[in-house]
Amino acid sequence: MSDSIGTSGRYAGPSRGHAVATVDPKARTVILEDGSAWEAYEGYTDVLKDWRSGEMITVKENRDELYPYKLINVHQNQSIEVRLARPPVPA
Repeated sequence: MSDSIGTSGRYAGPSRGHAVATVDPKARTVILEDGSAWEAYEGYTDVLKDWRSGEMITVKENRDELYPYKLINVHQNQSIEVRLARPPVPA
């Protein structure tokens, strides 16, 4: 079983082992250590205020067409619905 998510045009990075690089609750964005940027559903602004750099994240597929992924914050035991705003930056 592959540890990658998505196909061409979708997130194809590993699903586990990520860390929060930066969070901007006002813009509803989370940037992971791989450079990928995620836009959160507007209802998660208050949740994002508690997320901190370095916290471990897992990326999962979601059944929502507008927000087809979930970011799961392992440290906070929280998840948010997101869509990919920018793919990972090649190493």
